[in-house]
Amino acid sequence: MTARPNIARVLCDRSGPDRAFDYRIPDDLSAEITIGSIVRIDLHGRKIGGWVKEFDPSDALPADELLPLRRVSGVGPDEPVIELAEWSAQRWAGRRSQFFRAASPPRVVRSIGTATYSTLAPEPRSPATTRLLARNGGVLRLPPTSDVLPSLWSCVERGPVLVVVPGVDDATILKSRVARAGVTTALVPHEWARAAAGVDVVIGTRTAVFARLPKLGSIMVIDEHDERLQSEASPTWHAREVAAERARRNDIPLILVSATPTPEALHERAIEAPSREREIAGWPEIVVADLSNDDSAPGGRLSSAVIEELRNPSRRVLCVVNRKGTSKLLACRSCRELATCERCESVMSQPDDDRLSCAKCGSERPMTCLNCHGMAFSNLRPGTARLVKELAAAAGRPARVVDADTEPDWSSGPAVEVLVGTEAILHRVTHADTVVVLDIDSEVLAPRFRAGEQTLSLLARAARLVGRKADGGRLVAQTRQIDHPILAAMSQVAPGDATEIERAQREQLALPPYGAIAVIEGAGAAEFVQSLPDSVRVGGTGDRRQVRASDPEVLGRALALGRRPAKGRLRVAVNPGR
Repeated sequence: MTARPNIARVLCDRSGPDRAFDYRIPDDLSAEITIGSIVRIDLHGRKIGGWVKEFDPSDALPADELLPLRRVSGVGPDEPVIELAEWSAQRWAGRRSQFFRAASPPRVVRSIGTATYSTLAPEPRSPATTRLLARNGGVLRLPPTSDVLPSLWSCVERGPVLVVVPGVDDATILKSRVARAGVTTALVPHEWARAAAGVDVVIGTRTAVFARLPKLGSIMVIDEHDERLQSEASPTWHAREVAAERARRNDIPLILVSATPTPEALHERAIEAPSREREIAGWPEIVVADLSNDDSAPGGRLSSAVIEELRNPSRRVLCVVNRKGTSKLLACRSCRELATCERCESVMSQPDDDRLSCAKCGSERPMTCLNCHGMAFSNLRPGTARLVKELAAAAGRPARVVDADTEPDWSSGPAVEVLVGTEAILHRVTHADTVVVLDIDSEVLAPRFRAGEQTLSLLARAARLVGRKADGGRLVAQTRQIDHPILAAMSQVAPGDATEIERAQREQLALPPYGAIAVIEGAGAAEFVQSLPDSVRVGGTGDRRQVRASDPEVLGRALALGRRPAKGRLRVAVNPGR
């Protein structure tokens, strides 16, 4: 018979030091308390919540010298998930309570019911996924219009599956499809208790990687390239990496599905890809339009290929113009060459009247074109309000801006329109015949190490929206860098070549996954980096510093040793997305 625990070490769900405190377990609570239980405690005169993370620690005070627990509120994450959450906190330099909260139910759960596993083995299954499962996991490169359900059925054959998807809508739709096949399923976090009891398929967005599950046969991450799988706020944790660690700890296969796999996904993993014919058939027609030699429109902002699409009244056209970031896109007025950095080839901005500056490597030069030595430049990144007028004039039909204040979906209704917006429009509209990326150069040449990866992700999302070439889908990307390797590869519908270009560049520059980076921002950045050990390298100036290490584990241990300032905000972003 297991001895009754006397002391519980509780991690507090509160701002302040990321610490755990010891409490005496009253006799009337001992029968219901477990590792992971959500409890109420007294701390410095306040009544707060917390999680039990350990029983009877060896360094605790005697039980009669400790305050008692007030009550057990409900069920929380189990011990394996707690250990995963603590690993994540160090990996991304975050507070443990942030990850414990992500692993907890959104509402109080008093008890967990019984498992509801089925004995079904739906078909058809994916032979490629079955091969990867036999090799303990890997990457499945799947065209953006292909169905993921056969891959999921291959996983179900091995036992319970955890499926992580980028968006809430993705999760809801997939859950409905799985349920229609008769397979038991739970959508987390809403059906947290059902998942904790045990079902065939657990589906959810980013936080689903911390779901409490009694049995697990495999983990599947769909669209692992999607930026929504990474937290934008600090800590900048990524669901793909947590899923990989969970699969490693459980010795189960991890299947990463993507149309354009990231270097992190491809690193030291097996890959299965479709035949060349099948891959091309799963993408729309991709047109990379060269703006540098096209005189179709004043200012050179619309290519002849785009104007042709706009003027076709039978096609709904979405025009994407990303305004994220601070750099302007400048082109020489004489030769139309983009203002790029001679050192790192990123786009350059104009901080004042007489010089160009590169935000990526810090290089500066006078206002001079490298190609023709001209000194006059045009700004090629007007806002959507100005663009919508130009597009309407070129199309000869109405054009509208889609943003956060407009209706959720412009796809309803009989009218075929020209719609303009940032990349978010691809998630707000459910149907289009053509997607035009008006400023692909500002993505592929952006001063961030994930620029190529994010460009491919944008193209994959747009491709899924318009559908296959055989069904009339078309994707147009305007560029003044027609020879850029990634754009050249995608013009031939060769995502494998494009992802290899991105992977090779990361390896050459020792960027993730071949190294680890953290960006430290805030008034205390200089003080913080000075306290880091010699195992990391520090760069940057002022309130923004960059820390680099050989791998994520080295970086995580180093950041844990950093002394955070007592006053002032400090943001630590490990391998940030943007």
